[in-house]
Amino acid sequence: MTPLSLLRTSSGPIRSRLLRDLVLLVLLTVGLLVAINILLINLIKEDLAESRIDSATALVRDEVRGLLLPVEQQLLIVRDGLATAGLTPADEGALNQRLVPILAHMGQIAGAIDASADGAEYFLRRGGDGWLSRLRDPGMGQPMRLTRWDAELRAPETREEVSDYDPRTRPWFSAAADEPGGIVWTRPYVFESLQVPGLTASVGWMQSGQLRVTAFDVTIETIVASIERHAVAAEGRGFLFSGAGGVYVPEDDSLPPDPDQASGFFSVHLTPGGPLVFDAVSAWNLASRPAQGLIRFTSSGVQWWGGFRPLTEDLAGGWAGVVLPVSETLAILRSRWHIVALTVLGILLASLGMTTLLVRKYHRQLHDMPKLDIDRRRAAEDLRELIASGEGTHLEFKSTMRMNLHSKVMGREIEMAWLKAVAAFLNSEGGILLLGVSDDGTALGLDADKFENEDKCRLHFKNLLNHHIGAEYARFVRFDLYDLDGVRVGAVECGRADTPTFLHDDKNREMFVIRNGPSNIELSISRALKYIRSRF
Repeated sequence: MTPLSLLRTSSGPIRSRLLRDLVLLVLLTVGLLVAINILLINLIKEDLAESRIDSATALVRDEVRGLLLPVEQQLLIVRDGLATAGLTPADEGALNQRLVPILAHMGQIAGAIDASADGAEYFLRRGGDGWLSRLRDPGMGQPMRLTRWDAELRAPETREEVSDYDPRTRPWFSAAADEPGGIVWTRPYVFESLQVPGLTASVGWMQSGQLRVTAFDVTIETIVASIERHAVAAEGRGFLFSGAGGVYVPEDDSLPPDPDQASGFFSVHLTPGGPLVFDAVSAWNLASRPAQGLIRFTSSGVQWWGGFRPLTEDLAGGWAGVVLPVSETLAILRSRWHIVALTVLGILLASLGMTTLLVRKYHRQLHDMPKLDIDRRRAAEDLRELIASGEGTHLEFKSTMRMNLHSKVMGREIEMAWLKAVAAFLNSEGGILLLGVSDDGTALGLDADKFENEDKCRLHFKNLLNHHIGAEYARFVRFDLYDLDGVRVGAVECGRADTPTFLHDDKNREMFVIRNGPSNIELSISRALKYIRSRF
């Protein structure tokens, strides 16, 4: 059994299209296998690079989340403790006792802050072998008291400093005030105390009717170190950059600072054709800043793969980038060329085998497949074949659309009769209704219906379908007029509906009709429900 033999013994557009699709499948497979010699190498290279870069970025994100999640948990614990104890930013000694152990054991936290809406603030950070605290009284333009503590929290040195610093203007305070009750992370900015870039986790809460904000500072050095530790391969590299396109380059005085970025970030626009990471972020910008997939770019005459993933849901915040030279994936691919060759051969043999099995399996079913549509290129031939086959499960004849040939008057019962056939086809497996063909197969045409023109005939059909069955079922029904043996007949092609179809009579009663052989059967409510459960 071959596709060509099946084509000779099958008729109808459905069979022809199926056979055409099978032949096209074989041709397409052969064409793909020819093209695969050109495309497969690049695809495999990209897959290898993407797999390695995805693994690296996943490790980076897990590492960052592993650093930041304990910060969030500890921040909530501190907030609850301050609220329970009723402490204020002025309770410097009690706050020291609570916060020094946390900073001593959580190296990623660079500083702790507690501030209120009246401008009062307490701040604590490491200072050499001891600790440095800053206390600000409420109000505008208040001086700050700086105290240096030794490891045992003794205060050998205290001084005042005049500054226009106001905690209420800082990013961490504004973010917490906008979303009180939940932990929010700032975008990278410069810490006032350390003058280094970092992020701050803050939570806003109420005490005695006044907003309080408790926060922890986290520098990005730990994040950068984690990214660099997880760079792929010896020649790969990981780096940190911001959603605005600023690359973090620690302690590099050779690059001009970007006034729009936090300290330590440098805009790629200031250094075109510069270091590798700058070329990578430039390529990312040109590619519309994708968060998935890879970007291929060139830096210093070498081709690279670059993967870029956001560290948080805030796409304007921090991003991790990982780059890998294309040459490394080529080396891996050369060692696996035999696998590629065997894969190509296997695909070809499997495609040919499946096509042959498919043709053999469905040969008989294709011959027995009912005809459910009409080929407009050979409409007269299809209509003659249908009429010659006689009425059956998928075919019905009606002499007219609205004229009762016996009484010579237009009758609603004539319209309801063919509408019932349409509803039955929709509720069953579909079918074709021929209007203007008598029960014995004689082509009578639709002249007896006395329509002014064909447009009126089509409009009448559409109105009846919308009124008695529903406009939502029009997508399953196609009505057209054809020339057959000197007369015009109507053909209604009905598909299988995906929802139950109810026929409404002139008294707005609902009927559920199905097709059973050459007959339309109206089901009772109980039988209709059982049929609907099994059919839809």
